[in-house]
Amino acid sequence: MFGLATAFIIGYGLTTSCCNKIPTDDGGKYMTYIEEFHYSNFLRGTDAIESGNLSMYVDYSTCNVLGQNSAFYQALVPSWVAAAKNYYSIKGGQITKEEGATFNLLRSIQNVNFADLKSAVEQMANSNSESVLLTDGEYFQPSIAKGNINNPYMADALKTWLKKGHDIFVFSEPYKEPCPYPNGPLYNKKRFYIIFTDVRLTDNIYDRIIQTVKLQNFQDVEMFHLSADHPSLSAEGTSTKVNENLSAEVKGFGSFEAQEWPIDWKNGIEPLIVNAVNPQTGEVLPSGESFTGGLKVDRNSFGGYRISDVTAKVYNINQEFTDFCAAKQAGEKYKTNITLNPLDNFIKIDDKEFKKHGIINLFFDSQMYTPDPVLNGCPYNFTKVDICVLGVQDMFSKFAHQFEFDSIDMPGQTNTSVAESIKQCLADPDIKAMISTCPIYTIYIKTPER
Repeated sequence: MFGLATAFIIGYGLTTSCCNKIPTDDGGKYMTYIEEFHYSNFLRGTDAIESGNLSMYVDYSTCNVLGQNSAFYQALVPSWVAAAKNYYSIKGGQITKEEGATFNLLRSIQNVNFADLKSAVEQMANSNSESVLLTDGEYFQPSIAKGNINNPYMADALKTWLKKGHDIFVFSEPYKEPCPYPNGPLYNKKRFYIIFTDVRLTDNIYDRIIQTVKLQNFQDVEMFHLSADHPSLSAEGTSTKVNENLSAEVKGFGSFEAQEWPIDWKNGIEPLIVNAVNPQTGEVLPSGESFTGGLKVDRNSFGGYRISDVTAKVYNINQEFTDFCAAKQAGEKYKTNITLNPLDNFIKIDDKEFKKHGIINLFFDSQMYTPDPVLNGCPYNFTKVDICVLGVQDMFSKFAHQFEFDSIDMPGQTNTSVAESIKQCLADPDIKAMISTCPIYTIYIKTPER
């Protein structure tokens, strides 16, 4: 009974001393709890993908018969042999799981017409593991005469995989194919190695390839990456570089980090960072000093789109994080369906530096500085900052040639079906929405009350 009364008095004292502010507490476990908080609430685009279960889909067409004589094809064989757990042949309309050693199966391919590539790539997209398709991209249907040269038959499958938050890599290898085989006129064709994976997966098949195959030795082979999520980032260490005036404790977690600033706002953060002065002249710097930065973004991470603009979205998580900590301490289940609304006029990104070098440096919005809606916690403030894609430029026209080849069924014309598949995928409203709202990186900040 004494314990309950004591707890009530302590809680009452905290509430009254905070006046109109939100009472906040993390039990002294900020760095531990913030990791769980993030994974419980904000991890997106990571549908389970099974590790170590690569499936191969092989188009039994002339392109892979001729592949036996390709140096690039042969350079990739060890990767397929080492990683493949399932091997599917595409023989006309039949997609069959074959038994036997992958090496021997790849060496015994014979041509079968009318490969059902549409069904094969859909099967790949609907799986929960990595897969690879070896094909010339020609989707023939016996019932359609001279059709499909601009049919985007792969588009839906590409969308399905990207909407799960994963990655697609395509190696495009030019070669010449006689038709009719083996003594007909030569056509300029492409051999495609289409990889469905996720770069965040340990020992993924794409990483295996780039670690074991010297791609620089194959100058005629082109590579294209498709993604609508997790653009490539780099930093000097495991986190951004925090302004030394903040004396911050920082911990990186890969796609996000946590910072704890021990100095107070009115006597430390605001005069030293928000309203910092030029040490040489004493004049107030227009944007103050950067409080953290050095995060470099590969602006071409999405393949068909180039990231042109980014923005910082700021959220007050005082109540949400405190509730999470309280539930953890009480051993209770925490509700994860929280909704946060971004707050303006607090943090901004140096746009010039991003556009020039792809580097993200964060400043306080000194000109429009409105801290009260963000910093209403007592005795701590917990703030979430999402760095998000704001704008992209459509760049696919520069890469479309990688996926175009001579049409065999319509001589003199170009088969653009693979290129159109990617183009239509990128034009899909859901894919565009994923890209244009994609969180690049998240920073959590714990500061004293203001």
